[in-house]
Amino acid sequence: MDSKALIQAYMRAKKFSQYQQVAAELGFTKSHISSLTTGKVQLTDTTAKKLAEEIGLDVQEVLLSLAAIRATDPELKKAWYNILSNYTKGAGTAVALVAAVFLAPSHGHDLTAHNVYYVKQWPSLIYYMSC
Repeated sequence: MDSKALIQAYMRAKKFSQYQQVAAELGFTKSHISSLTTGKVQLTDTTAKKLAEEIGLDVQEVLLSLAAIRATDPELKKAWYNILSNYTKGAGTAVALVAAVFLAPSHGHDLTAHNVYYVKQWPSLIYYMSC
């Protein structure tokens, strides 16, 4: 789950309809929210932890996902995804995550750790993600 997905989950939980509402609640500028939702920057671990706790998401999973997304070295990125996969192996998420990240064509959908939330919430997407 990247920052945009976490912010969107937070918005759904708080019944917010605009990013400006999130910005006001968290003390962010419009510019910072824009950078977060376009993927230019990611939330800090402290803020991600706060949001995850407030809406009942697994904090450790969220932090692992962010670490995987932030990694720039391919070997480190793969290591973080492996750790995330091991952490989430109880559900079908691990299989879907590995398939999505390492088997997806480069021109296809953006199938990275930030989509774990959606896989866990809607298992029917597993088929879609493997196409």
